[in-house]
Order: sequence, then C-alpha cells, then structure tokens
Amino acid sequence: MFRRRTITLRREGIYYLLVSIFVVGGATLQDINLLFVLAGLMIGPLIYNWRMASLSVRWLAIRRVLPEYAFAGQPFRVEIEGENLRYRMGSWMLVIEDLIEADPAEDNPTSGIRIRASAIIAYLGAKQVERTCYQLTLPRRGRYRFGPLSVSTRFPLGLVKATARLPQTRRMIVGPRLGTLTPQWLQLVDSRRFGRQRAQYRQGPIDGDYFGLREWRAGDSKRWIHWRTAAKLGQLAVRQFEQQQDRDLALILDLWAPGSPSDQQRGNVELAVSLAATVIDHFTRRARSHLTVCFAARPPRTWSSRATAVFGRQMMERLAMARATSDDSLPELMNSLVLKMPSGARVLVISTRSDELGSLQHSEESTGKVRYLSALSQVNWIDVGAPQLDLIFQLPSQVNAS
Repeated sequence: MFRRRTITLRREGIYYLLVSIFVVGGATLQDINLLFVLAGLMIGPLIYNWRMASLSVRWLAIRRVLPEYAFAGQPFRVEIEGENLRYRMGSWMLVIEDLIEADPAEDNPTSGIRIRASAIIAYLGAKQVERTCYQLTLPRRGRYRFGPLSVSTRFPLGLVKATARLPQTRRMIVGPRLGTLTPQWLQLVDSRRFGRQRAQYRQGPIDGDYFGLREWRAGDSKRWIHWRTAAKLGQLAVRQFEQQQDRDLALILDLWAPGSPSDQQRGNVELAVSLAATVIDHFTRRARSHLTVCFAARPPRTWSSRATAVFGRQMMERLAMARATSDDSLPELMNSLVLKMPSGARVLVISTRSDELGSLQHSEESTGKVRYLSALSQVNWIDVGAPQLDLIFQLPSQVNAS
C-alpha cells in the first residue's frame, strides 16, 4: 500500500492560483464584495481538485508482476495490478510509473541504464481490481532493479497533481541477446575452424538416428536402400537419418579481454555471449543429449547436465552475469574437459580470440598426452571476430529501449 504522498501544483494550477491571488488583492484594496465572491469561486475548484486528487491515490495497492525470464533486445510485458481498498470512492486517470535501472552490483555487467516506464488505469472502482501493463525492451544483459513504483492523478481539473510512492523494489536477470543460426550452421561448424579456415574431420553422412524411409534420390548410397520396402513398393526406398544434432556437446566460452579493452573488444565479448546463448537455446530445445558448458571467464566455471529446458534457463541466467577476464584459464579448462568427453562428442570453443589450439598443443598440459592432442584436433574453434561468422550466426537489428 502507498504510504508516502505528495501534492504539487502544476503549471496551470500555479497560473490559476496567481490569478486568484490577484483578484483577492484587488478586492481587498478596492473593497469590492463581488470580487471577494469571484475569488471564492476561483479558489473553490482548486481546493476541490486538491482534495479529490489526494483521496484518489490514498488506500491503493499496486503490484508489479515480472515475467519469468526476458532477453536483451526482445520486448516483454510487465503486468501492473491495481486494487482500490476504499469502500465508496473510486479513482480516475491513475498513471503508474516504474523506474528500471541497472542493479548496482559488483558482478553486474550492465551499468548506466535508467529507464522510466508508465501505464494507465482509467478508472479503479471501490473494492475493485484492475490490470494494465507496459512493454519494455532492455538493451543489454545483466541484473536490473525495478522500482520504486509511483501512482499519480490530476483528476478532475488538472490543476493539482497527487503522487504516492511505493518504495518496494524487485530484481530481475535479463538474458543475453539471442540471434539466429543460419542453415549453414551444422555444416560449417563441423567442417572448419573459424579464424583459421582449416578443414577439420567431418562425421559420416549416416552418423545419425534412423527415423523413416523416403524414395531414392541421385547420390544416395546403396547402403541406405531398404530392400524389403523396395520389393513391396516396386521402387527403391532408402533409409532417412536425422542430422547430427543429438550427440553430446561441450561448449567452452572463452571471454578473454585485456585489462583495458577497446570498444571492439567489448563488442566481441557481448557477441561471444550472444552466440553461446543462441547455441545453448538451440541445443536444449531438443532435450535428448548431454550438454557441458565451461566459462573461461571471471570466475572460471563448469556445468554439465542433460540438455533440458530447465538447464537452458539456468545457463541463460549465468550467461547474463558472465564477465570477461584478462587471465588465461582456457588451457586448464581444456585439459580437464577434453579428456572426460566421450568418444563422438563435439567440443566447441566460442572465443574472443583467434584460434589458440596451436599454442594449446605445445603447452605443458599436452606434453606426452597423445589422447589429449588427438582430442584437440577435433575441437571446433569459433572466433567471433572473424568476418565469416555471419555465415552461421546473425543478430537481429539493434533495438533501442524507450
């Protein structure tokens, strides 16, 4: 419930009051009774407006309902619920304002953002509940603080504005900006390392799950022919295999940046986080395989679970708070991860740097480890600063918050 109320005269109210004072002064100096009557008639509406506006924001309860999750660059709705606790009098033309700003936390990558949003309830009757909403688009990932809320009205004459404030606040984590993986995503990720343009080992064409039959097409292997069905139909039919998206995946996010990064390096960090979030969102929608995510960031962390929607939601929150680091924790993470991955699993590195696999192969961790070197040779490295990144990943156009 709102406890703190303020009453302010609007510009129109100030002009109205000055005219009233001028009339009172003239009536006093000239001793004209009709001017006293006119002054009373003018001051009456001002007092009436003050009283009505003051009562309209009294005994109101306003509640904010935040969505379960939100992503940077994507609009979302915030529900506002207003309740009038009075038994008789209603409230008209209520304007609810909300303040959204970056949460002043040390580990919060969002800073300097301050937005005011508003919604309107035209009429809130006695002992009634009304709902409204406002739409918001936040430009960057991170933790945000919503509040305090304020409700105001200028009803009925617009001369006086009554405002009540609710100091309660709520916090919300906004996930990274999501992009789009192009149709060339699987092919290009399996066939090259971005940043070095070097061809890599590619899995066989039927290394997937069999899920149906289709007619013969030119270029199909004879091994795919389903002879029993071909005999029944009188024409060749081949097995159709699902593309390889169900193998286990290890995703390493390398957020390296110097101590004093440039604007381009900061942009690469955000681009790497967005790409990692998009890949995780794409992967967890299938919910059929195992996903391991490593942060070579501040601090370095590793999580592993089934690729479920719940795990994906948790990773979005962790990606929202990920921060770049100038420490090179990648060799240690690679050493502990690559050897634990089962055979056939994919290892993907999304990095703000060019391909560092060459230096990893000559590091102390790789000395005398044939299996480690073999595993490194199958790692796909994506440098977000490489120009060919647009072939597999695209961000939507920048949306400014309003």
